[in-house]
Amino acid sequence: MLKLQDKTSSSIPIILKFLLTLARVKGGAEMLYASGFLSSLRVLFTECDEASSRSHSENVGGLHQKFEMPGDIWGLGLAVVTAMVQSLEDSSSCTAIVDSVIPYFFQENAYLIFGSLNAPDLPSDQRDKKRPRPQRSWMSLANLKETEHTLMLMCELAKHWNSWTKAINEADRQLRERCIHLLAFISRGTQRLGDLSNRSATLLCQPTLKEEFDSCSKPSYINSKNGWFALSPQCCVSKLNTTPFSTALTIYGQATKATDLFPKTCFSDTVAVQIYRVVCLLLKFLSLQAEGAVKRAEEVGFVDLAHFPELPMPEILHGLQDQAIAIVRELCEANKPRVSPQIQDLCYLLLQIIEMALQLELCVLQICGIRPVLGRLDDFSKEIKTLFGAMEEHAFLKASKNSLKQMVSIIYPGMLQSEGL
Repeated sequence: MLKLQDKTSSSIPIILKFLLTLARVKGGAEMLYASGFLSSLRVLFTECDEASSRSHSENVGGLHQKFEMPGDIWGLGLAVVTAMVQSLEDSSSCTAIVDSVIPYFFQENAYLIFGSLNAPDLPSDQRDKKRPRPQRSWMSLANLKETEHTLMLMCELAKHWNSWTKAINEADRQLRERCIHLLAFISRGTQRLGDLSNRSATLLCQPTLKEEFDSCSKPSYINSKNGWFALSPQCCVSKLNTTPFSTALTIYGQATKATDLFPKTCFSDTVAVQIYRVVCLLLKFLSLQAEGAVKRAEEVGFVDLAHFPELPMPEILHGLQDQAIAIVRELCEANKPRVSPQIQDLCYLLLQIIEMALQLELCVLQICGIRPVLGRLDDFSKEIKTLFGAMEEHAFLKASKNSLKQMVSIIYPGMLQSEGL
């Protein structure tokens, strides 16, 4: 079904995109499974891996002939598998797929999975000595999309808790640790990117495709001065034009005048949105892990703290909450009365991040038996009040607002009443 014909082939990504559309409906997913798609995909991945390894050997030998994998084969392949699992749900075919792909992806190809989850300042996984992936101080939009596809597959497979816990073995803990490291980088990346002691950026995400270069000449469609929307313009500048960084953001993600040196573009906005899409999936995966542990505790009648899954520290979650609150508040205040579809989607995404970060924080507080820090309580109370005030005039956010209020009332009882909300 799928075969790597030659080094310049561009047909495989097109075929995978077609199969992705097919996999999103139950009948199409069943047809793909019955036709042996998973076996063909394994052959394709093997051929690409071997071609890349040969390219590496040739480069070492001085021939400098680099194999370029045509398109996003790895990410698109993961996306097709994810869509098949989603479409088939709890059928016997779905169970067979899940039981088959977990060992394949998380044991046989663990180095690719872990490589997709590397934070830019985190050394690459060394489990696979054959061809370890290097540290990622530089990445592309394609890398971020690959991370998204990896996390989407992880979230979908983790829903099948029995199969997941049975097949994942020791990789489970390492996956959570890698996810937490990546969350920490995104949460505290503002401070690291603004470190005056660094002579270059911790992360560079420059355009690589023609359409990406074209989008660099288009104006920003989000126009935010907060979070990664303030940072991404610095990350996306040409490496040749990269200068020492001034402090870009304060601890809460507010932009300074230094960011004016790096104009916001359509491309830098797209990178920032992609980063927050990754954040949402990271939180979702960790939430699924926590939910599974809670179910297990209900079954056995006690919480086994020695085997409870690792969760992010409250400070990491606070950083994500603060970024998302600042961006949504800014966008709601700057876009009255009409809001573009892109900004609406971004607001939904960021509000989901706030809610999931609060859920995980509640879980951490309850499991560890600690109370929220008093200073945090005061700061969050002020921030959430201004957020709800900014959301008031936007009817499309009513349901999200009510859901968020419910979550806030659970983790901070009495806060909404005391603030008149």
